[in-house]
Amino acid sequence: MSELAIVTLKIPNPFSEGRNRVYIIPSDPLTMIDSGVATERGYQALQEGLAEHDIAMRDIGRVILTHKHIDHIGNAWRIQQASGAEILIHRSEMDAVSMVDPQGDQFRAVVSERLKQWQVPAQIHSAVELLAFPSWEIRAAQPTAVDAGQRIELSCGELEVHHFPGHTGGSIGIQLGRRLLIGDHVLPDISPNIGGGDMQYRGLLRQYIESLARTIELSSSIDEVLPGHGDPFVDLKQRCQTLFNHHQQRLESTVAILKRSGPQSVYEVAQNLFGQMREFHVVLGCAEAQAHLEYLVEDGRVAHSQNRYRVN
Repeated sequence: MSELAIVTLKIPNPFSEGRNRVYIIPSDPLTMIDSGVATERGYQALQEGLAEHDIAMRDIGRVILTHKHIDHIGNAWRIQQASGAEILIHRSEMDAVSMVDPQGDQFRAVVSERLKQWQVPAQIHSAVELLAFPSWEIRAAQPTAVDAGQRIELSCGELEVHHFPGHTGGSIGIQLGRRLLIGDHVLPDISPNIGGGDMQYRGLLRQYIESLARTIELSSSIDEVLPGHGDPFVDLKQRCQTLFNHHQQRLESTVAILKRSGPQSVYEVAQNLFGQMREFHVVLGCAEAQAHLEYLVEDGRVAHSQNRYRVN
């Protein structure tokens, strides 16, 4: 199993994480993990990458999506149209495939509401709302649900699904032998955003930390990690511990800010954590601060009233 050659394609991505990694497992059915971003450039790169390995879109029999973000689900619908491929995604994120939002209207509405709750100043709020978000080249497709612990048969062996909520509520990893295709749950060089990736839900940081603990337990059976961005890496336990420490330090920094400055809005806390934020980083920074504040409220270390937070 460990000798199976998994094909890696690097797909251009307009976001800050760097190119997406799309993986092809050469088996029956031919299985793709993630599909790249929903842009014409992303789709062309996907086609060209497949062609370099003598693979056509019509050859793909199954697409497994590690989570619902547009740079991972973007081209799955095209593949399904070309080949009738089965599209698998965690049960909680099926709507991202079957009920798409190509103009971003639903997303804008959620962002607008959050900006108000975070008490972002009106002029900055307005500037963020006016940002020219891309119109994605995506259509609805028919997904199939997967769940934690599910095993997926291939001619080369068996895939096992692991549920790692946190970056999104339905983030999953796919284990093939002693390799783990992990999406954005654990990345080699950056900390995945917690809060901004799934703004419809609360409690994501606690879920993420719990997922890291389960990943550490799993790490003894993993020799190589294939991430959604960045190069493969081997020391999964150490990387998880580094991310855990990062969030613990951020929690302590958040408490220190509130002790020093008194009651703060989410926006004010985010400014203290990250400095001057511009454009969409206002959303990402505030969402990350919100996730840490929620965690502290749940632990009883921080209280909130009328969208302002203070230490207990």
